[in-house]
Amino acid sequence: MYLYAVQRSHRWLVSQSHIVLLSIMHLKLIYQLGGLIPLCTSIGAQAQRPNIVFIMTDDQDLYLNSLDYQPAVKRELIGKGTTFSRHYVTVAKCCPSRASLLRGMAGHNTNITEVNAPGGNWDKWLISGQNEDYLPHWLTAAGYNAECMGHIITKLPYIGKIMNGYNTANYAQRPAGWTHIQTAVDQYTYEYNNVVFSLDGNTPVSYPGYHQSDVIRAMSVDRIEELSAQDKPFFLGIAPTSPHMEPGGGKWPVPPVRYKDKFPDLKAPRAANWNPNDTYQQQKASWVKGLPLLNETTIERLDGLYRARAQSLLGVDDIVEDVIAKLAEKNILDNTYIIYTSDNGWHIGNHRISAGKSLHYKEDSNVPFIVRGPGVPANITSLLPGAHLDLAPTFLDIAGVKPDDPGYPQFLDGRSLLDNWKNPATELTQCPVNGGGHEVINVEYWGIGEEASPWGQISHPNNSYKTLRIVHPDGGTYLYSKWCTGDTELYETASDPGELTNRALNADEDEDISRLLSRLNALLMAAKSCAGDTCRNPWSLLQPEAERRAIPAQANLTITCLEQALEPKFDDFFASVPEVSFEKCMAYQYRPNEMPYWPENVDLGEAYRKPTDNYISSSPKGEKVVSQGFFGTVTQRNVMLSEILKTAKELTPEQLG
Repeated sequence: MYLYAVQRSHRWLVSQSHIVLLSIMHLKLIYQLGGLIPLCTSIGAQAQRPNIVFIMTDDQDLYLNSLDYQPAVKRELIGKGTTFSRHYVTVAKCCPSRASLLRGMAGHNTNITEVNAPGGNWDKWLISGQNEDYLPHWLTAAGYNAECMGHIITKLPYIGKIMNGYNTANYAQRPAGWTHIQTAVDQYTYEYNNVVFSLDGNTPVSYPGYHQSDVIRAMSVDRIEELSAQDKPFFLGIAPTSPHMEPGGGKWPVPPVRYKDKFPDLKAPRAANWNPNDTYQQQKASWVKGLPLLNETTIERLDGLYRARAQSLLGVDDIVEDVIAKLAEKNILDNTYIIYTSDNGWHIGNHRISAGKSLHYKEDSNVPFIVRGPGVPANITSLLPGAHLDLAPTFLDIAGVKPDDPGYPQFLDGRSLLDNWKNPATELTQCPVNGGGHEVINVEYWGIGEEASPWGQISHPNNSYKTLRIVHPDGGTYLYSKWCTGDTELYETASDPGELTNRALNADEDEDISRLLSRLNALLMAAKSCAGDTCRNPWSLLQPEAERRAIPAQANLTITCLEQALEPKFDDFFASVPEVSFEKCMAYQYRPNEMPYWPENVDLGEAYRKPTDNYISSSPKGEKVVSQGFFGTVTQRNVMLSEILKTAKELTPEQLG
């Protein structure tokens, strides 16, 4: 017997009214009629699909070496999986990064570009309609929470932070698609000892007397206990907020109290770009150029922040350790992909910036990314590139859904990384690069520059930029940026890993640099305009013959990588591509401000989302729950959810406001 679901637009809708049981003799007729999609051939076949456990921290760094202080991550993930050292976020800030991941789209196509209005937050996500068409809906359609006979079960849970702006005023408009979601609620998301979550959009609940990491750990282990009892594949999202700072000036992340004295002598790494001298700082762009040297008092405080971050990540390490132990106990570990990453990176003292994110430099955009699971080699590091917008297509690939299947979301800008996970030692060919375009990472930003100084939060204007990274190991590795101020940056990152020497400043005196800049400008123009296939291979838009710029891209492209593009015979063509520019610095994405595009008629994802012009954000006004004390004691290290629930309290109407 076979189960089919009726196709509706680009999603699969499965309900009892749509289910038709068909014999094999009807198979050809079904496909001739069209619009019907096979979900699975048998319950046994579906049960063998791998599980997915996705763990995403908040603001965890790669280049400050935070992973060194997480023994469970080192032992169970790095030692038994593959570390991908060139995995990037496409927007180096929480909300837009998470939106890009969940929709599989570049930031310029989600239009979720900040953590507050007008750039974006949970309210903008809702109003744009993207809450009704993103990752959990697609996984549901793939059968990750539906049996072949149509019986719905709880198989798609998510625990932790979902997106900035999900709060005590709009909690009832829950993240759709998840079959079980325990969501951190603003204004409490970053208050580690004042835990408030909403279950499935119901009245938020306070969990007094416990540290947030322990609550998330207990909820995650309890959920795996339930999931393992059902012989079905599952997706479990776990999103702790460590090591994010607490709100307010100079408030470091707060670790479980059992870890507050760990690493007493730890200091932030003094990398090559730590607090650099004027020679290097004057080569930076916009507000970064004018920063003064960090003084000793500030540096001492920043070392305290570094220790607090390492301590708080030990609470995350407990989550990793217990989740893996529970998967092993239930005999499902070997059939489970475990992905560990962060929503963006973090810097401390790099380029004289005391602390923060929101920049294109490697500390903010290149994030931890480790995979353990079926077919993934153990204890190796891979140079194969990837980005967060590639994760939704990767998860669909694991679920057995392919790009040419009916119902596959047609607006995805990313590509599946599953083959990279299973073959991480693959060497990149120079031209074409894995079929084209995979050497190109697009990083973009709209809004303020965020600096978390020891003395309070500092917001820097003029922080909008468009950026490219060329990450091919043999064909040159570059960071190229155009700022809203008109500044240009170009770093050759293999010889200059600190991203200190801005080679764009020598373009008038160096023909090779001038030629390189013309190619990178054109590539950035294509990347900032891309959608779908052209995001996966922006070179396809940069063909000297206009007829070859068709979408979808043709196979016989003249230029497939930077090495080919640099041939002098293409000088006139690349000189004809307009310069990437902004009319002025703005705090949000506005099409006329960023003209022109290539081609001019790009829709920036508008066909797949609703208008959000002049939207209004919700404003929580309730009386906050007050929590006193520091929790996460040694005796609470293994606390079970049943014990935590004994003191749980729903927020009152006064607290909800």
